[in-house]
Amino acid sequence: MVLEQSCSIIYDKDDAESGGDRDQEKTIVGNRDPLIIIRTGENLGYAGGNNVGLRFAVKRGDFDYLWVLNNDTVIHQGALKELIACAEGDDFVGAVGSKLLYHHRPDVLHMAGGCRIVPWMGNASMIGVGRKDDGSWDSPISPDYISGASVLVKKEVIENVGLMEEQYFLYWEDADWGIRMRRKGYRLFYCPRSTVWHKEGGTVGGITPQSDYYWVRNGLIFMKKFYALLLPLAFFSYFMKYTLVRFLKKQPSHFAAFLAGVWDFLRGRTGRVNVRPRV
Repeated sequence: MVLEQSCSIIYDKDDAESGGDRDQEKTIVGNRDPLIIIRTGENLGYAGGNNVGLRFAVKRGDFDYLWVLNNDTVIHQGALKELIACAEGDDFVGAVGSKLLYHHRPDVLHMAGGCRIVPWMGNASMIGVGRKDDGSWDSPISPDYISGASVLVKKEVIENVGLMEEQYFLYWEDADWGIRMRRKGYRLFYCPRSTVWHKEGGTVGGITPQSDYYWVRNGLIFMKKFYALLLPLAFFSYFMKYTLVRFLKKQPSHFAAFLAGVWDFLRGRTGRVNVRPRV
């Protein structure tokens, strides 16, 4: 049995932005399982918001697994059941991820469970991105980390590894969590039978100065923490991305956002930052 009492826990962003009371709980009991809404009072970011729910669940303690799911996803019936089945198949598994498909292109992969880390670039490569869901991605694999869009985590992992790292605010939290799990000896698996459709970019609206700022700053934080010797290469890679690569792809450069991200990394600024429109 996964839960003694099944429940859903969500971070109420609307209440947070309207000034709701922090950590105030609201339980909605339907025909089956309760929906518990926790008002945080402010936008705590991806890790911070999820950690509120994780701490609540850990305090209850009546679970074997926790499923972290993005708010811009649509799940296939049985997606959770399949994740649990995959997790039960290996005693050393720490986390399991779903087959993520684009919501607007439901036969195309967003990623097969998660990503490979490319340390010398300070980047992460989404496994299977843009490939047709034609059966060739129906075998389990082991990513470097599981995408935070859909990740099932064992209770003991949270007890031994800890919660998500909140200093990032946006991006790289799932990579940090995954690396920490693996360094504790846990295995990470992609479960192809668990299907989730992802409205990719639904939270921040695609490529924006805000998303570029957090990607650069937090990518450098991540690299310094786990691959410090390759940090100079990451700096160079980011510079090329926000100059030549963006130009060749005819995408917005957001070079000022790149500079702001580098500058804030160098001065040790973490957490939430109000990115100005000019950035």
